[in-house]
Amino acid sequence: MAAEGLRVIAIASRPVLPGSASDVLDPDTLERELILLGLIGFSDLPRPEAKEAVARCRKAGIRVIMVTGDHPATALAVAREVGLVGDNPLVVTSAQLPPDDTALGALVDRDEVVIARVAPEDKLRIARALQARGHVVAMTGDGVNDAPALRQADVGVAMGRSGTDVAREAADLILLDDNFATIVAAIEQGRTTFQNIRRFLTFHLTDNVAELAPFVIWALSGGRVPLALNVLQILLLDLGTDALPALALGVEPPSPRVLDSPPPRFHLVDRSLLVRAFLVLGPTEALLEMIAFFAVLSSAGWQPGMTVPSETILLAASGTAFTAIVLGQGANAIANRSDDRPAWRVGLSGNRALVLALAASCVLLLATLSIPPLARIVGQAPPTALGWFLAALTVPAVMLIDALWKTIVRRQPSG
Repeated sequence: MAAEGLRVIAIASRPVLPGSASDVLDPDTLERELILLGLIGFSDLPRPEAKEAVARCRKAGIRVIMVTGDHPATALAVAREVGLVGDNPLVVTSAQLPPDDTALGALVDRDEVVIARVAPEDKLRIARALQARGHVVAMTGDGVNDAPALRQADVGVAMGRSGTDVAREAADLILLDDNFATIVAAIEQGRTTFQNIRRFLTFHLTDNVAELAPFVIWALSGGRVPLALNVLQILLLDLGTDALPALALGVEPPSPRVLDSPPPRFHLVDRSLLVRAFLVLGPTEALLEMIAFFAVLSSAGWQPGMTVPSETILLAASGTAFTAIVLGQGANAIANRSDDRPAWRVGLSGNRALVLALAASCVLLLATLSIPPLARIVGQAPPTALGWFLAALTVPAVMLIDALWKTIVRRQPSG
């Protein structure tokens, strides 16, 4: 019965003789002179989604260890049913665990592990042993005696329905539906949030390079080159055209492949993010922005060191630089939706917020260019035909450079 996954209880009785009723409550005599009546097998079937959740954990590089107080045969049967173990399981009981924590860690740090008949202190030792080997440990529990293990684990998860108040107080998270699949869904959401923050940072840091470039060129030229952007345009970029796409990247839905690989082993802001923003995408936007700005000025006969022929052409050139950044940031937002696929393969499907955000940015761009009062306040004018053409080139340029960068990163050996 245990091998079939049932929890087995023996039922027995003892006749009460006259004058011996007080012996019934005596612990020393409770288990004497019993008559076996039979066995009862309780079926506690795993949830239907448990098997898929375990498979997703294995694919995501998350090791799942069953630690239970059940009989070893029962535990093994349940583990097989949910796909936790295969042909070479390690099934041990509490009595078989080595007393040394180092040896314990070496024993359980493998796949297909089932530990049965455990005591609460065993769970605490297992958590410590795995942490000593460099693992991030999430431990589940529901009883009062599980509190030390829940507190010791990096992430203690208490059962919300069947758990005790003590376990819930000791845990970091409370699982309201007592469903293991919910833990997997939370891991998926956590990884997505981590990626979305990196997307947000890459998007904004790239924009900062493009915004700073005109001031650097103006300062290095000693003022012989006019400023491509003014302060109001910078504020409009940061608070207007960039704000909504950045927020939309922050709510990017989970990728279908987010659990197809082990968890990331890098910091939120690392060298790869900084290189991509400051040395790849940022310089690309800045270069296209300044080329478009100088091309519009040159088309009117301007050369470095000369006075700009008219304020009208300067405003048009400034509007061209502004347009190039807005369009480049639109391409940057699409490219940042994926860490390994080019922008044209990602597209806009799946993130309605980003579609609306980019549409709002374009409306704001056209409004500040074509509505004279707004254009005068901002300090720009609609680009010339040449300016529109060059500004539009920022979109494919950013996408192509980003795709090239992703190809180079993919080909680099890991580790």
